[in-house]
Amino acid sequence: MSATTENNQHSRTHEATDQDPISAQFYELFDGVEDLIKRVAEIESPEIQKIRAKARAALIVARSAVQDGAVHIGRQARLAAGATDDYLREYPWYAVGLGTLVGFGAGLLAARSSQREP
Repeated sequence: MSATTENNQHSRTHEATDQDPISAQFYELFDGVEDLIKRVAEIESPEIQKIRAKARAALIVARSAVQDGAVHIGRQARLAAGATDDYLREYPWYAVGLGTLVGFGAGLLAARSSQREP
């Protein structure tokens, strides 16, 4: 992998970590494994070379899986938002009524809790 590609992946990694703490932990793990692979690069043992190759392949697969999962969740969120938008455009008064009921219920709960406090 070239240094430019690694730097681009590294910067994208840290952009994604600001959004989701779980992704941040995964990317921190990925960075640690990548650092470990680089540190054992000087060891010429054939066994170590095999382990490095397996670790690098597993790292690539894991990064791809995390990125694919994020893409899938984003796609699902967009579909849900689109369906909600379509429903609200078709039945706007249902949304107004539901908002009114939720607001009224929240007002009742707030009034009850303020009456209980001495």
